[in-house]
Amino acid sequence: MIRVYGLTGCGPCEVIKLFLKQKNLPFEFLDVQEHPEARQKVLEMVGTLTAGVVLEVNGEPIALSGVSIPKLEAWYQEYLRRWRT
Repeated sequence: MIRVYGLTGCGPCEVIKLFLKQKNLPFEFLDVQEHPEARQKVLEMVGTLTAGVVLEVNGEPIALSGVSIPKLEAWYQEYLRRWRT
């Protein structure tokens, strides 16, 4: 299961959720305004709640800032190599 830590309604968060849906990847979205642990993770990794999104697979978080399709495709290729069976 992939966890997405971000803000409901933010553009980059919505792009990531759509990307994951298009790849048929199961994910859970945790809004940093509603989940203190998600808030803390984003603050630790990104420094602010509005500058990026954190994706976590098997307990390994990766911060994405400046979300773009090429960055998401690169993350997806890494996901396939490391976690997809």
